[in-house]
Amino acid sequence: MCLQAQIHLLGNIVIWASASLAMATYVLLFLWYLLRRRRNFCDLPEDCWLHWVLAGTLCCGGWAVNYLPFFMMEKTLFLYHYLPALTFQTILLPVVFQHMSDHLCRSQLQRNVFSALVVAWYSSACHVSYTLRPLTYGDTSLSPSELRALRWKDSWDILIRK
Repeated sequence: MCLQAQIHLLGNIVIWASASLAMATYVLLFLWYLLRRRRNFCDLPEDCWLHWVLAGTLCCGGWAVNYLPFFMMEKTLFLYHYLPALTFQTILLPVVFQHMSDHLCRSQLQRNVFSALVVAWYSSACHVSYTLRPLTYGDTSLSPSELRALRWKDSWDILIRK
């Protein structure tokens, strides 16, 4: 008996949202530090500042080079348009996490709370990945009711064969 599995190009919404939030956080922190540096308030030592700027230039620049030209053309975007851009955003995530841990969490209590939040974030990303695994990889045969249960939005077009 041959199983007919469907594979959907479905990403992890926790990773997508976190990567976008990391990009926004980076830009806001960069502008904050830049404004303070122009006023001669150096919150970061020079080597940390250069590392922060280099990491952001690489990741934000890579995202912009891979996404913005296709976004401005007003045509349908396909996987090969936004996947490299998402990769650069995802690489920015640990940079922002590390920066927040090293420079924004001043006390041990803040570091512990931040560490717990990172563990909760990672756990939720793993949970979403595991839950949507049958749709992403097609490794498990699902009944029509199980497929319907995996739809988070009514707009998801999942073909259910009877």
